[in-house]
Amino acid sequence: MSPQTKLQNQTQIAARSRAVHFPFHTLKTTLVVASVLAVAALAGATLGKADDGPVTITDVNGNTVTLTVPSVRSAPLPPPLGTFAIAIPGDADHLVTAHPWSKAVMTQGSLSGYFPNLADLPTGAIGGGFVPNIEELLATDPDLVFQVGFMGEDVLAPIIAAGLPVLTINVTANDDAVDWIPMMGAAYGVEERAETILSWRQDTLGSITATLADLPDEDRPTVAHLARYGDALRVVGGGHFRSWQIEAMGGVNVAAEVPQRSAEISAEQLIAWDPDVILLNAFQPELTPQMVYDNPVLQSLTAVRERQVYAFPVGGDRWEAPVAESPLGWMWLSELLHPDRFEWDYTAEITSAHQLLYGHAPQAGDIARMLRIDANQSSAGYERFSTF
Repeated sequence: MSPQTKLQNQTQIAARSRAVHFPFHTLKTTLVVASVLAVAALAGATLGKADDGPVTITDVNGNTVTLTVPSVRSAPLPPPLGTFAIAIPGDADHLVTAHPWSKAVMTQGSLSGYFPNLADLPTGAIGGGFVPNIEELLATDPDLVFQVGFMGEDVLAPIIAAGLPVLTINVTANDDAVDWIPMMGAAYGVEERAETILSWRQDTLGSITATLADLPDEDRPTVAHLARYGDALRVVGGGHFRSWQIEAMGGVNVAAEVPQRSAEISAEQLIAWDPDVILLNAFQPELTPQMVYDNPVLQSLTAVRERQVYAFPVGGDRWEAPVAESPLGWMWLSELLHPDRFEWDYTAEITSAHQLLYGHAPQAGDIARMLRIDANQSSAGYERFSTF
């Protein structure tokens, strides 16, 4: 029996009369344009949980898990799911492990103040290439595991063989979180809350899309998003969420024809592309625009000459990635690329978002840190992000 077949027939926790099936791919093309503030206001409401009783969940890859009760000890192994596993249930108590990348960002920002227990979260259950460490995973005693579903059976077979319920996600050149959020809402028994979070996400994107609807192609700046900077350069290719994000926010990814999620390039290739704007990844927290401005090899770049290199913000998670706070990243990038069309109130938006997602408001100074004011202060036009 193949691991995928075994997964569908694995020991189920119970049977259920009502099934929840994913994907919700139709959500990707049906955007509700509404007030973001109206959605954020729902954060203060009492959000209902799913009806009592077992729930059967089918993920985007056809794998099925049946839960008699909502998950209370989940293991979200893929990095994007770390903050979703906090935001959707509304607390960090459901987490028993996380990817090292997730823990690193969650314990260095606002979430460490909101949820101090994150400092004790083990990370040994997932290794390089998303291969699980089953001994470490079993030691965390999870009642549900989330794993990537696009990297072959090697990353799933050990989990299945251990008899653990597992749901999978895909990460494509789109906002796949529209699939993850309802799935996780069903798993945690908070479907109404998940729907509210999804609505905020869709409404934000819908508002931006409407504002950019009449944008001429010639007004779309070319953008290079550097996934790695240093001895080697890696650029985000057309197969990545971050490429979709650039295009959706009114830019043009200079590496859109690169089929991979990211690819190593030479400085000469970057110079040949000559992007108007360069975005720096937040996975290298020490990386700043000034380091690019000081690079003698890159002095001919338009983005360097016009000082349009920017470090991506970091809140409870890295805004460049498909995470719970992605809409805040969309606000930032849309205004960065089109300051004539957008002027977001970041104090209000970040505060509302954190109250919605985490039940907490950022402290004084947190917003400046999230927006990377210090790192970006030498870049053109960034003073507009300091007015809060």
